Amino acid sequence: MLYQRRIAENQVVSAKLELQLRGSRYAGVGTHVMGMAAVAMATWFVVDTLTLLTAALGFLVLNLWWSRRINKTLETNRHFTQRPTVMNELLAFAAITGLFWTSAVVWLDAYLPDMTYYLVVMIIALLSVVNIAVSVAVRPVYLTYIVASLVAMALWLAWHADHRPYNPVATVTLSILSGFLIIASDWMSRSFSEMVETSLERAAMSKDLASLTESLKTRNLQLQDARQQLAQQATIDELTGLRNRRGVNMVINDEMARLKRSQSPMTVMAIDVDHFKSYNDTYGHPAGDVVLQRLANVMLELTERAGEFAARMGGEEFILFFPNVGDEDAANLAEELRSRIQGLEIIHETSQTAEHVTISIGVLCCVPDWDVEFDQLLKSADEALYTSKTTGRNRFTFIEAELESQD
Repeated sequence: MLYQRRIAENQVVSAKLELQLRGSRYAGVGTHVMGMAAVAMATWFVVDTLTLLTAALGFLVLNLWWSRRINKTLETNRHFTQRPTVMNELLAFAAITGLFWTSAVVWLDAYLPDMTYYLVVMIIALLSVVNIAVSVAVRPVYLTYIVASLVAMALWLAWHADHRPYNPVATVTLSILSGFLIIASDWMSRSFSEMVETSLERAAMSKDLASLTESLKTRNLQLQDARQQLAQQATIDELTGLRNRRGVNMVINDEMARLKRSQSPMTVMAIDVDHFKSYNDTYGHPAGDVVLQRLANVMLELTERAGEFAARMGGEEFILFFPNVGDEDAANLAEELRSRIQGLEIIHETSQTAEHVTISIGVLCCVPDWDVEFDQLLKSADEALYTSKTTGRNRFTFIEAELESQD
């Protein structure tokens, strides 16, 4: 279940610091450089050129250094709350730039005529308005700049109200503008905080959703594997690893349909372990299970080609299926199976047939007719097996049947 995650306060502060740095890196620095260019143009023919260029160059170098400093900070540190110096550096630079503009107003007071002087004051005031867009993410930084520039200039003009005719008006204007920007910065800072927190919450939810999606994919794969394992277990005999009757039914119809279309021969062998009940009575059922497993391994080795299979039909009864196998090959396979089982030399002291475990085999070979079902073939193979068991066991009986279709 997805839910709205609550973001820690330090994460919000860190994100706001990053926004402040990214905004100050180019936009903030560029604003101050453009402001310096505007002031230089307004005072070019009034102030000493060398002094003006020296001040402008020094201010430009300071801003370029600050931009490089921010780039380095962004590249090397993303968890800004772990570096208190980041906030201190932002506050210090805001104070320095604000005081630079206040110093410019104080210095130019002795050189500029009234109209040019108030033009410079207006340019600096406009810079404060523009900077709210790039510096308000962290409100204390912007407030530091406002106090160091607009508030300080208003105090200077108020202290020298009688030096110029419009100083009182400028003082009131700057005071009103400062109050407006302080109020506006509070509103904008809150909006930034809400935006940042919402963005972080959505990022966290996206991460949770991605994690949940990945977890569901993994769970689906596990369920698919489980289904495959269950399906395999439903068609495989647990003891021997051979197919069970359900497993035979799943493949035999397709195999017989192919043989019917091509009119190719097929061989079915029905197999029974001789005197297996007496073996279990003598050695115990666990030992009997081991015997069945060893016999199954031999049957698996004989049915490795495509379409062939061995199956346990129940107890000690097995069947083998061989597509595209005719009379001669069927007889050879039956004899090979019988001799390999006897060659295992599994001791069976109570057997009435041999000293070792043996099997009896019934072999049916035919070209299946379209209307013939597998159960008919299996029944005929069982009849051949019965013949093997009643004529001495440890042998195979081979028949080639003409089968009638079931009504």
